Amino acid sequence: MIARLLRCSAWTLAGVAAVLVLTALVIGNRLYASLPQTQGELVLAGLEDEAQIIRDEHGIPHIFANTGHDAYYALGVAHAQDRLWQMEITRRALRGRVAELIGPPAVETDIFFRTMGLGDAADEAVNALPADVIAALEAYADGVNAVIEAPGFVPPPEFQILMTSPEPWTPADTVVVYKAIALDLFGNAFGEPARAALDAHLGEDRARQFIGRYPDDAPRSLTLADIGLPEDQPVLEEPDPVQGPEDNGRDGSNNWVLSGSRTASGLPILANDPHLGLRAPAIWYLARLTTPEGSAVGATLPGTPFVTLGRNDDIAWGFTNTGPDVGDLHAVTADAVTGEREEHISVRFGDDITLTRRETATGPVLDPEHFDYDVPEGADFFALQWMLDEPDDATTGVGLHILSSQDWDDFVAAVRGFVAPQQNIVFAARDGDIGFYAPSRIPVRDEDGNWVSTIPFEDLPHTRNPERGFIATANNKIVPDGYPHYLTSEWYGVSRIRRIYDGIEAQPVHDLDSMAALQIDTVSDMALRILPVLMTAEPSSELGVMALERLDGWDGDMAVDEAEPLIYAAWVRELNRAVYADDLGDLFERWYADRRVLLMDVLTGELGAWCDDITTDATETCHDLLGPALDRAMASTAETQGRDIAAWRWGDVHYARHAHTPFSDFPVLRDVFTITTPIPGDGATVNVAHYSYRRPGYSVYHGASYRALYDMADPDASRFMITTGQSGNVMSRHYDDLAPLWGRGEYLEIPTGWTADTPPEGARVLRLQPGSQ
Repeated sequence: MIARLLRCSAWTLAGVAAVLVLTALVIGNRLYASLPQTQGELVLAGLEDEAQIIRDEHGIPHIFANTGHDAYYALGVAHAQDRLWQMEITRRALRGRVAELIGPPAVETDIFFRTMGLGDAADEAVNALPADVIAALEAYADGVNAVIEAPGFVPPPEFQILMTSPEPWTPADTVVVYKAIALDLFGNAFGEPARAALDAHLGEDRARQFIGRYPDDAPRSLTLADIGLPEDQPVLEEPDPVQGPEDNGRDGSNNWVLSGSRTASGLPILANDPHLGLRAPAIWYLARLTTPEGSAVGATLPGTPFVTLGRNDDIAWGFTNTGPDVGDLHAVTADAVTGEREEHISVRFGDDITLTRRETATGPVLDPEHFDYDVPEGADFFALQWMLDEPDDATTGVGLHILSSQDWDDFVAAVRGFVAPQQNIVFAARDGDIGFYAPSRIPVRDEDGNWVSTIPFEDLPHTRNPERGFIATANNKIVPDGYPHYLTSEWYGVSRIRRIYDGIEAQPVHDLDSMAALQIDTVSDMALRILPVLMTAEPSSELGVMALERLDGWDGDMAVDEAEPLIYAAWVRELNRAVYADDLGDLFERWYADRRVLLMDVLTGELGAWCDDITTDATETCHDLLGPALDRAMASTAETQGRDIAAWRWGDVHYARHAHTPFSDFPVLRDVFTITTPIPGDGATVNVAHYSYRRPGYSVYHGASYRALYDMADPDASRFMITTGQSGNVMSRHYDDLAPLWGRGEYLEIPTGWTADTPPEGARVLRLQPGSQ
């Protein structure tokens, strides 16, 4: 009997195991079936003529088409094949529809975006687009939808796991992506209530010290001569910054351009690395578009049909964020409401929500029920005023018009209609010109803060061929102190721009190699400035003494394979706490960050009084803080890294975490979809790598989302890199294959010299044939 039971049990277990294996095989086969067709032929309705998508060894599509329409169509196909989930979740997030998929965790985000009304604004704006722009958007949407509607289409794994299907793409969905970028970069409005609370707690003078102003000795990107103003121009008094010159939640980008007088080739070199939140897949998607009119190559944004950052055959361009103050919060009463409507939010696995969305004459109401702001006495809520409510029939088309530009005049005409977000755009041309323009619609306010007009396009910051032979920006103050218009007081990137200027001016001429070395430079400007003070510390612990000895002679390089960066980072983190935790009290967690300008002013400037601990009767000096802070930092680090300091490595704790939306927040799935990469640097290096003081550890959430170097003497030698890989499908080998290269500061080339008839060895050729509607 027992033997029979054992045999039955064995057969039962074997049967269960077989079912599990079979199920796994079926699921695995289904997931692998979602990988796109990248070779052979596809017959697709909506094409005007044959087109080709030829993917190189890294999965980068080289698109060959006979018309612009078909090029945008084919890019829509490529994006849908490689990044469909990214496009879907982005669109849903911006329209406030994520809770339909993942339930209650997304409700707060949905409420925010429903309140902002980006979807409605995009639906309205698309109707006013010029004919050439709407044609490009429609061609792109047709390409995306051709993939979704193709027979046998299997959606990417995220759709299968969440048991949903992609919806058709529309031109308005592309517009909403552009509006989201403007929202992300539009200014300091959401920080204004927190700054008011800081003023009330510290007093205005000490709050001003804590926030910090843009340092007098930090570079300005433009001079009065660049702008065509006299040297005796009066200085414009700027309002106090809301969050400060280093910590404002928009952690930066770099770009610079050198004229031929500063390059070995005699023609310009342009560098650009926009810094954004790290994601899996990468924010950007590399592509080349070639038609009989020429080629464009660089970074495209899935959901949009144009090369956003890149070059064509004649020019190159690169963006950084200006950070303009184009948004204000107004405390208003209920009488200010001019209209309202109910928004229905479907919540999977939960109760649906009805949101009352209110509008005022200036913009949407931020309902205190959903926005954590303390409304002043006598008011009912805050209302937002911002440029995204202004009519905008031009920003979406800027990308189209830059692509066809051949020289400076074309480029200026292309950016003339740019509304938001304001960008510092550097320019280089094969004819030798370099230039800069920061286009946008920027409000002019009266003495009471009312918006009365906008800065004329011709008065916006710009220059062409400056005498010094270069232009560089890093979210720093771009205008000289005598610039007559207010743009913002939220200038940041102080450490990066100092290091960039030093790097450019360190030698008379440069080439791509020296520019690459500067772009991936990981020497901390802040470390070099404060190390002489730090080295006077008198630690009392054995670990503290050993750590100080290791820092003696350190060059400030935040390299992955060294212990010194970790010692320094842990120490500075503890020093930030020691300097101002006592002063801020309950507000400390809100403002705890790598406040570099404040700490440099405290340790090396005139703000040493901040080192006194107001909770004690004694008067502490900064020297008194250094040793104990080092001791505490080393003790806490040893708890996770061990007591052998020589074995510590920055790269073991300082790694880029490319988070997947939403599966990086799901147990088990996070291990499959999240990509991690050890990287050097910190928040003060040109190769920036920000980590949060409000979370344990040093995982990097913000860095160089794209790196590019454009050589106008040899455009095909230009260099490119994105953060993870070309594919957004976790089953693809191109999901994360670029991450190690990006982490090591390597580059790819995307040459345009070969044709559809002469693809490189190993390329995968997909021919798109027009079919009937």
